[in-house]
Amino acid sequence: MNKGERTRQTILEQGMRFSSQYGLIEVTIGSMAKLCGLSRSGLISHFDSKEDMQLAILDYCEDQFMLHVVAPARHHDPLVQLKMLFSIWADWTRELFNEPHSTCPFIKALVEFNCHTDSPIHTKVTEQHNRLFSYIKHKIVQGIESGIFHPELDAQCAAYELYNLYLGHAIAKNTVLTEHASELFKRNIEHLLESYQADPKTRSVSA
Repeated sequence: MNKGERTRQTILEQGMRFSSQYGLIEVTIGSMAKLCGLSRSGLISHFDSKEDMQLAILDYCEDQFMLHVVAPARHHDPLVQLKMLFSIWADWTRELFNEPHSTCPFIKALVEFNCHTDSPIHTKVTEQHNRLFSYIKHKIVQGIESGIFHPELDAQCAAYELYNLYLGHAIAKNTVLTEHASELFKRNIEHLLESYQADPKTRSVSA
């Protein structure tokens, strides 16, 4: 990795950390130049515009999500995998950056750009959320096909329920019951997963 590539990597890392705390909309040429110790022209040499940098940060965040959340949660049992996925996802940026008020940058971006339907940022973050939703749904389908989940379970409805529980947690965890928010979220996920099982009495959701 040459000097230019290292500098770009630093900008993306700082951009992810910053957007996890303050939101992607606050990521500007000026804010990133200051954080990275660069001049504005030095930062612009790596990105064509603020929007180009924000899009690159979202791509970087997705790569990090795959590395730090999806990969560690992989398991042959889809029930265990879903529990691990949501457990790790609950506070992944808070633990990654050791920042108490950090939350998932995808959620922040989704909220911030929700009404900006003509924005490439909106398109990008919507595509990322759709990929994640499809992944969750796929794991539920696997659970149904393997007999772990009830055969009549609606995979799309279940995935939507789990997904929206995380959305609520990501938005509320820094303002409502902050000391116990993650614990309550994980317990709610376990209860939902238990309710999906073909025979909850014969299986455990413990990883």
